[in-house]
Amino acid sequence: MIATFLQDDLAADLAETFKHFFLKDPQGKTVNLNIFKQNLPIPTAAEMPDTVTDEELEEGIYDAIAKEDPYPYIIVRVEQGKIEGIDQEQTVIVNLIIGVIDRGYENQGHKDVLNIIQKIYERFAKNAILAKKYECTMPIEWALQDEESFPYFFGGMALQFETIRIRREDPYA
Repeated sequence: MIATFLQDDLAADLAETFKHFFLKDPQGKTVNLNIFKQNLPIPTAAEMPDTVTDEELEEGIYDAIAKEDPYPYIIVRVEQGKIEGIDQEQTVIVNLIIGVIDRGYENQGHKDVLNIIQKIYERFAKNAILAKKYECTMPIEWALQDEESFPYFFGGMALQFETIRIRREDPYA
């Protein structure tokens, strides 16, 4: 299916685009963005209790749980497709969900999200072709979260891709 190949190619392209882009993870270490397809992975550790003291965190009691935390990340989610006619290309809408963590008291994590959005926009504004098979077409839409969720910050982008046409076979040719 072309949509799954598109998702794989876009995830690989984003990993390459952001290979020199680093943000903080929940432990405060500088890391690359995690790129996930369709959904976040299901955590395998037990849930962290609602109340955790600073001493417990400093002692490393919940390190195994925190390591499961996927921040920072981009989820490449195939949302929908459309084929207007039998001999036309397929349009696939892909939503990118961006999540970062910023524990700074300035509460400015949205800037990291906006930088990610800008970098993705620049990538497709300079070269709209993905993997020599898909074309990113306009419009590109983006949004930031509308509710406070400190220290987590979220945003999203909707990208539209045109796939190659499938030629109709003529049994009499």
